[in-house]
Amino acid sequence: MGENRYGKENVRILRVVKDSPRHEVHELKAQILLEGDFDNSFTNGNNNRIIPTETQKNTLYALAKKFSVEPIEEWSINVANDMMSRFSHIKAVYMDIDEFPWERIKVGGKEHNHAFRKGSTGIRFCNVKVTRSGAITVTSGFRDYAVLKTTQSGFEGYIEDEYTTLQGTRDRVLCTKIQCSWTYGNQSKDGNIKKCLPSNSSVSYSQLYNDIQRIATELFAGDPSTGTYSPSVQQTIYDIGVAVIQKYASLDKVSFVLPNIHYYLVDFNQYKTNLKNNKEVFFTFDGAAGHIEGSVERSKSSTSRL
Repeated sequence: MGENRYGKENVRILRVVKDSPRHEVHELKAQILLEGDFDNSFTNGNNNRIIPTETQKNTLYALAKKFSVEPIEEWSINVANDMMSRFSHIKAVYMDIDEFPWERIKVGGKEHNHAFRKGSTGIRFCNVKVTRSGAITVTSGFRDYAVLKTTQSGFEGYIEDEYTTLQGTRDRVLCTKIQCSWTYGNQSKDGNIKKCLPSNSSVSYSQLYNDIQRIATELFAGDPSTGTYSPSVQQTIYDIGVAVIQKYASLDKVSFVLPNIHYYLVDFNQYKTNLKNNKEVFFTFDGAAGHIEGSVERSKSSTSRL
């Protein structure tokens, strides 16, 4: 029997924190996978070392009560350590967590204590592996973070051949859903960040997540009055990645996936009308679209700034 693991996926959890009149909500989708001495179940149908996936699901619910789910990285590490402390034949635990955003409803300009609406910051996620030896690997990030700007974007100078129909432009709508991820190094057994931050830093997983999303947002948009020109999605990826690596000098790699959500100018010249479309009316469709992936990596010869 070769490598194998098993567990439960699509475990939906809503954790409400009621420690004060001002409640907090965390909506998660979790997957847990166990790696260990399970060969006999595959080769001989002997399940005496199998922890049922339903038990794993129930464990996640119980540990959402026992441990804080904020941040999701630390909760995942706590879940993994709990499982291995109770079952000695588990060699590694893998946790994949999505957290869906909720934000407070405002009434009369005041944030509500216990009423929320769906947030707009995309899905925060983490992928965690904890091994019996204590090694911890944590990747964090966000995806489906929708952003759009109505100008200061173009695309031109590309290869044109007999099949090219795209017209170059220096003024287009740029819309995408940002996926960004980064991996921490040198995790301690309790899950604290060591490598990625200066020794005197108090920055947490959540603060780092918020800061990287802020950097991505601000560099995509540019100056509030004039914006910043983007000649391509590729250039935007690089600019954001460089800024993140310069901010957190021990992060060696930041990865991106940005689909190009196209908006096309409606051609009023086809109509029996005198209307002029001054780049004000567009259409889109759920069909073929650009897809750009890229990672910005630190040069091995560069010197840490932190």
